[in-house]
Amino acid sequence: MGFWRTHYFLSERSFASDAQTEVFDLPSKGIISDLMLEIVALSGSTNQDIFMADILTKIEVIGNGSTVIKSYDGHQCQAIACYDDGRFPPDKENSPSGTCWGYFDIRFGRYPGDEKYALDCGKWDSLELKLTYDLAAGGTKGTTGFTTATGKLTVWGRYAPVGAGFSPTGYIKSEEKKTYTSAANTDYELDLPTDYPYRRLMLFQETLGTDVQHGFQYTTIDINEGTRKPLDRMHGNDLRHWQAMLAGGDLFWAKRYYIANLAEWTTSYGPLRFIRMAHLTGHAASQAPYCNALDTHMISYRGTGSGAGFITVAFTGFCPHGCMCIDLEKWSGGLDGQAAMVSAWGATEKDDIDLDFHANRASLALSILLEQYVTR
Repeated sequence: MGFWRTHYFLSERSFASDAQTEVFDLPSKGIISDLMLEIVALSGSTNQDIFMADILTKIEVIGNGSTVIKSYDGHQCQAIACYDDGRFPPDKENSPSGTCWGYFDIRFGRYPGDEKYALDCGKWDSLELKLTYDLAAGGTKGTTGFTTATGKLTVWGRYAPVGAGFSPTGYIKSEEKKTYTSAANTDYELDLPTDYPYRRLMLFQETLGTDVQHGFQYTTIDINEGTRKPLDRMHGNDLRHWQAMLAGGDLFWAKRYYIANLAEWTTSYGPLRFIRMAHLTGHAASQAPYCNALDTHMISYRGTGSGAGFITVAFTGFCPHGCMCIDLEKWSGGLDGQAAMVSAWGATEKDDIDLDFHANRASLALSILLEQYVTR
């Protein structure tokens, strides 16, 4: 049994600019379990639909100049933590002009402190953390973003120095494999890699105002040209509920929304894209708020007061950032590596594996992310 210590790589450093890619060198020795990014900014204007995750358009960890260890965006990073932990990462969201915090845990293992899977820095000639951010360009709906020149970044994590008393067998690779803009009633096929065993296949439909299942109306895992199909045209509604059950049920997320006119209905969205319940709390001006329509992906609400004011909405539900997850680790009862694939799918990474899915709506923003167990 080894030991971990909390190590700060950066502390409350202001963004170099409002939008750019920054590169940070990681240690050449020791073992990193995870890197926690804390992003702080002031919310801008009255836009209801910006999230802290919108700031991070790309998160990368690169080894030896070209080997992808992590490559995803802020939404995908938070979704991974949701399926790992069964809860949404801690954050604080306000609008307008309130200070917001967002947390993004870049995990090299199955959980923070995992001694079997972690990033052994001594096995690489170089390691870099690359962050691409855009503070003010706008949120998921492309409207006003966060206030310029207010961004700050802290990077800390669980780090074991040389002599920690253990040596990981490898790390978990996370990489976005493909993006699509869907056409209506269209079938898609993605050939999956044959290099390392799979941990998770994560399906994202990130267009707000639409049901997540419309991007993945039917999903099939096809092994060796139809020899075996662990998923065979599974309906999106069934897939999201089944995977939510494996992940531990409902997630929780809350935000204080600014309402310009409390006497009018406001429609808002959250990062939980299948909403099961919304709890409303009124502030002084809003008096007693109430909900007109609670859809699976949005909520309409208003106050009983008039003028401008705030309403806090606490969402419970699942599909974080529009993600449905095919989790081999949980499917296999907690196995990892190739053993998880064999137990869940009766296959290994060396087989010919295709992801087939059907989208029934046009113009949806879809992406596929794959997590793999890499031995190194």
